[in-house]
Amino acid sequence: MTDVTYTEVEAKSALNRVKGMPFDWSLNPYTGCAHACFYCFSRAYNARYRERDVGPAFDKNVEVKKNFVEQLRKQLQRRPEGSLAIGTATDPYQPIEGKYKLTRRCLEALVDYPMPTGIVTKGPLVVRDIDVLTKLDEKTDLTVYFSVPCVDEEIVKKTDPGTAPPRQRLRALRMLREAGIDAAVLCMPVLLGISDS
Repeated sequence: MTDVTYTEVEAKSALNRVKGMPFDWSLNPYTGCAHACFYCFSRAYNARYRERDVGPAFDKNVEVKKNFVEQLRKQLQRRPEGSLAIGTATDPYQPIEGKYKLTRRCLEALVDYPMPTGIVTKGPLVVRDIDVLTKLDEKTDLTVYFSVPCVDEEIVKKTDPGTAPPRQRLRALRMLREAGIDAAVLCMPVLLGISDS
């Protein structure tokens, strides 16, 4: 999506304590997401807890937490216990990551202060970080989950207009697995095409 506005903001913290989920902490270097997925569960979270517009503005106004990595390193030095999920409220590998590299720098911090980590993304850009992911994987449990709710490209264009085509995501997943990184497909929600016949 080319009509997205990116605003640099200061983050007060990086790690968010989570309850009632299969992980203990979450980490999101960006707020809002250019992927514009119609079914995004993050919209409900942002509407409830952040009082943020979750209509079209959610997709077109993305906040970049420019001091995020510094905040993360401060928190990691305290050695938080438990597991970490990256990409719970926004995709850590949405297009702007190519410029800011916040997710990559977070992974570098985690190599220094490892904790079990899961990453959820639709962004093939994750393969750029295979070198850092490999280092983290050597120190702790790491899994990368690719969200691929549908392989029908016409449906994806309508439901996930800002994302890479499914075949690109699956190719990236294969590259991660070939590099020895635990990677899997996440299929929620499952989207099916309806035949006209």
